[in-house]
Amino acid sequence: MGVAVKDFDNAEVCIWLNAIGLGSKIGPFKENDVDGDLLISLGPEDLTGDLGLSNLQSKKVLRGIENLGGSNAPDTSHDMRIAQLEAENEQLQNQVNMTRKRIEAKQGSQTPPAPAPAPAPAPAPAPAPKRRGPGVVGGAARGAAGGAVKGAIIGAILPGMDAGDGASAGAAVGAMSGGLRGVRNRRRRF
Repeated sequence: MGVAVKDFDNAEVCIWLNAIGLGSKIGPFKENDVDGDLLISLGPEDLTGDLGLSNLQSKKVLRGIENLGGSNAPDTSHDMRIAQLEAENEQLQNQVNMTRKRIEAKQGSQTPPAPAPAPAPAPAPAPAPKRRGPGVVGGAARGAAGGAVKGAIIGAILPGMDAGDGASAGAAVGAMSGGLRGVRNRRRRF
């Protein structure tokens, strides 16, 4: 718990004034050596007349003192709250202990369950199928695509031939060679 307002010295009163936005009004509080005990005894007339605050600033100071719990009467609200919390804590601890005892009693009266049988081992994964080549049709398609690209390049380079004609001729040759490669692979597999 912090220092009570009535126990503030003059420096702490000035720091507090600065904290509530009245740092420009610290001068008269320093000159009059206003400490916490004097601060809580000041009324609105003292703040406006003797210390030069406006009516609104005076209200701000008085409300700030009230919010800090500053008064001449001892503050027992914190002590009461602490006592309430301690009583509640004790009650909750008793409930926890009673619950633990009930659980232990139930566990003691029960026979322990039989251990669960071990799970059967998982079947081995099937072997991955062997990767095969593209086959006859796939070989022909790959050959045609590759041949078309090569034929287009050649057709663009050779005089008297255009890229379209070269691509057509290259696709035909590539399809034929790709198809034959697929047939050869097929014979090897069987």
